[in-house]
This record gives sequence, C-alpha cells and structure tokens, in this order.
Amino acid sequence: MAQELVATFDGPLNSFSINLNLQNASSADIREVGISARTAKFPILFDTFGGFSGPATLVGVDGVDTEVVTARFANFSPDKSVQFAGIDPDFQGDVSSGVRVGDFTGSRLLVLFADGSTGFGEFEPTNDGKLRAVATK
Repeated sequence: MAQELVATFDGPLNSFSINLNLQNASSADIREVGISARTAKFPILFDTFGGFSGPATLVGVDGVDTEVVTARFANFSPDKSVQFAGIDPDFQGDVSSGVRVGDFTGSRLLVLFADGSTGFGEFEPTNDGKLRAVATK
C-alpha cells in the first residue's frame, strides 16, 4: 500500500462553503497535515479552520490567521477519514471578498507520517467539481 493522504475540498468549485475531507490511504498513522495557501491563485489566510469530526483525535491546529495551517493528530490510523467543516478563509489584504473552493487551486498539501516520512501534493480541480490533492511519500 502506498503511503498517501487524499485531501478533498468538497465542491462545487464556486461554493463559498469550505469543507475539507482527509483520508488516510496509507499503511501508517498520520501525525500532521499542513496546507499552504501561499501558492493558491491569490494568497489566502485561514481565519478559522472550522469544526473537526472523525475517529482520530485532533491534538491542535497551528497557523490560524496565516497562509499556512497545520493540524496535529493522534490515532489517525490507516483507512480512516476526518473532516473539517466551515473553514473560514480570507484573501490576504481583502477580508471583504469571499473565498471559494476553487480559489484554493495550487495550494500545497504536506503530511507527516508516524514513521517520520513526509508526503507532498498540490490541490487541483477534479472532473466532478471538487478540489483534490494526494500527498504521496
């Protein structure tokens, strides 16, 4: 089994409802997941990272009010999925404009596995109107 994390922002791409699904499609626990919106079409700040749900334990979130946010986990085991719902992003320098799902295109994904290895991916639109990144070791 490949070491990878599949991250999906639910669509449609023009939606202002920002929800993130993370699926551990690896054979190892995941310790951290980071998203850098510095490389998005327009730099995005994470005002909040939304509500968390899933079988893993969310240990903490760092980077709110910055372009890079990191979520730390315990027990994010293989074949499990977690969700962040209601993420509230803002465009850097323009908090009055709404960020849509598609505006995260080009953002980067980083995953830290329990064995210390890392994986990287980039968010790209899918044929079904979502935004997806696969971080592979």
